[in-house]
Amino acid sequence: MCSFPGFAKISLGLGLVLAACGGTAAPSSAPAASVAASKPAASVAASAAASAKPSAAGSAAAKPVATTLPVVAADTTQLTLTKVPIPPATGKTLSVDIMEVNQATRRLYVTDRTDGGISVFDTSASPAKYLTTAKTKGDPNGITVAANVNKILFGEGTTTATTPADQQSLIGIADISDPNAPKVLAELSAGGKKRSDEVDYDPNTKKGMVANSDDQFVTIVDMTSDTIAKKIDLPGGALEQPRYNPTDKFMYLTGSEDNVLYQFDMNAMTMTKKMDLGDKCNPNGIAINPTLNIAVLACSATTNQHLAIWDFKTSKVTSTIDKAGAGDEAIYDAKANKFFVAASNYYRGGQMAILNGDGTFFTNVPTAVGSHGVAYDEGTNTVFAQDQLPNQGVLFAFEVPATPGGGGSAAGLAGSSVAAKPAASTAGATSAAPKPSAS
Repeated sequence: MCSFPGFAKISLGLGLVLAACGGTAAPSSAPAASVAASKPAASVAASAAASAKPSAAGSAAAKPVATTLPVVAADTTQLTLTKVPIPPATGKTLSVDIMEVNQATRRLYVTDRTDGGISVFDTSASPAKYLTTAKTKGDPNGITVAANVNKILFGEGTTTATTPADQQSLIGIADISDPNAPKVLAELSAGGKKRSDEVDYDPNTKKGMVANSDDQFVTIVDMTSDTIAKKIDLPGGALEQPRYNPTDKFMYLTGSEDNVLYQFDMNAMTMTKKMDLGDKCNPNGIAINPTLNIAVLACSATTNQHLAIWDFKTSKVTSTIDKAGAGDEAIYDAKANKFFVAASNYYRGGQMAILNGDGTFFTNVPTAVGSHGVAYDEGTNTVFAQDQLPNQGVLFAFEVPATPGGGGSAAGLAGSSVAAKPAASTAGATSAAPKPSAS
């Protein structure tokens, strides 16, 4: 997943883009010694207040300077992040895209490009425990659990093609009847030349949606027969996160480059509506609270960084939050009644933004630039994200704080831990939306 349109024009931000989208490039600068000690770069005026916003890009000849402004204490909960080991990735720079927890079986599924497959973790105790990696033909990207058919659906891109003309996008399906050992059932050709990316699942029709973000189409997958049911062309760019809304029973899809939200009827397998957001969001992730029928959009815009609240009843952005932004994946959990947004390129450093179920801001927890995925385990009240800092080969985990600025209900999670140290991010980029490249 993910595109950050503004970063496409900034050579200094290239390493950040790759890290944010699960690539193997290291962050463009080393992490600061601590969050509290992080300082703006020399180009940022020393008198900048804690609430300062990143400035717009200058002339075409001017080269922006990577900078991380200090976090705002009132908006931030400083937690020690647990490191969850991935033994096959020990000592490697981790490349992970999306992850999801099956709450019924307490298993976390991670699209682990470093180890070439879907890595599985037992989340029934803290810290989570690595179990196995189910190997895939191509690098896995998006993933979702189709619990009522005991399967997972994931997008892939092949890595074995000898020439670009031979490249194919793949769609993977695995059986998870044995929660400790997924069995890959099918890896279907989606018909694209670039990767199959983000996915979601409609439990009513038992169909999944897979976005080919740069081939400009989505694929409907029948999860009972493990076959492709339909391909829907969507001229436009940067198709990102599908998300099913159980309230109106439509599937929605973010169009980052075109700044739109698509609506799909999964029974008819048709695109029924294309909605301009109005707000300059360029959405990557989308998370839905079906009770209130609202969504939080993880905006990728790199100027005026923010999150947007979408009201499905009015089909409008009703409010924005500027305490986090430049985000990627977003999820909502009904038991916690919280939204979690991986603001992996926020100009105050990588953050996991936590919002209340009504879309109001709760707190930020500092992670690291590139930590763009998120999953949540209800049993241990634990949030997971990837640590893509060099030579780590681990996941991040932390318990959701009971109150903003405070610790969780327990003193901390067991196991090795590390203080959150966000690396420098790029501020001041233009928010124009050129065609993003695959990542």
